[in-house]
Amino acid sequence: MMGRLRIGLKYCGGCNPRYDRGQAVASIKKRLEGRIAFVSYENPNTQGILVVTGCATACVDLTPFKGRPLWVVTSLKEVEQFVETMRKG
Repeated sequence: MMGRLRIGLKYCGGCNPRYDRGQAVASIKKRLEGRIAFVSYENPNTQGILVVTGCATACVDLTPFKGRPLWVVTSLKEVEQFVETMRKG
């Protein structure tokens, strides 16, 4: 994983998904291959956390991620914004 950013991946509970979150993450992984390695959000060595929620409510408890870079995506549009942000960084 040398040179790749280790991002912890956390999904919401999926009570009201407006898009296919799994498919969106598969797209992110493919498009950012070689730049990001997704690991468990519980891994203490993450360099940030991506929280993928199914709707704009985004009711996931973010408290456990305090002090780490955090990205929350609530739609396909925000998935695209995350990919662009990671490509630029």
